[in-house]
Amino acid sequence: MTAIILAGGKSSRMGRNKALLKIEGTSFIERQIALLHELFDDIIISANTPSEYAFLPIPVIKDLYPEKGPLGGIYTGLIESSSPYTFFLACDMPFVELPLIRHLKGLTSGVDAVVPKSERGLEPLHAFYSKKCIEPIKKALDHSNLRIISFFSEVSVKIVELDSLSSSQTLKESITNLNTRDDYESAKKRIGKRNLS
Repeated sequence: MTAIILAGGKSSRMGRNKALLKIEGTSFIERQIALLHELFDDIIISANTPSEYAFLPIPVIKDLYPEKGPLGGIYTGLIESSSPYTFFLACDMPFVELPLIRHLKGLTSGVDAVVPKSERGLEPLHAFYSKKCIEPIKKALDHSNLRIISFFSEVSVKIVELDSLSSSQTLKESITNLNTRDDYESAKKRIGKRNLS
């Protein structure tokens, strides 16, 4: 399968490119790439500023539907992917872990999307989508309906309740995204305390 890191956001609340922020000396996106390489043969970055990622040895694709948010990135990724199913990951989730991805991957057979659900709700930027989602997503984009879940009613979606899994607390950290400077500073402090214990 293919994995695509969605790094096309404006990072307006963070004030700088979230993908290039560092935890323990390594950027979010480099952490993600290193981890995803353990499970996926092909890794692609979806971003509208390819030059920012020129230092990385993996391809960068620009959205076919510019300025359409993450849904535009998912659409482009599915078009570009050589796999029947593709895993999509937001660049602001630096603590992603393989057990959850493996679990979701194991549920892809017979459905068009596999999406985890936390106490916050659905987590569609840490999810698998099949190529059968391309046309429903295109329809949503053509109507400027940019909510990621807008096309879910037209495909078969497997929702995975994280609370139902035995290691739910660890897996919840896996889907934690850092949106603001406060989120980022808190995460660095948490990692620092963990390393001291």
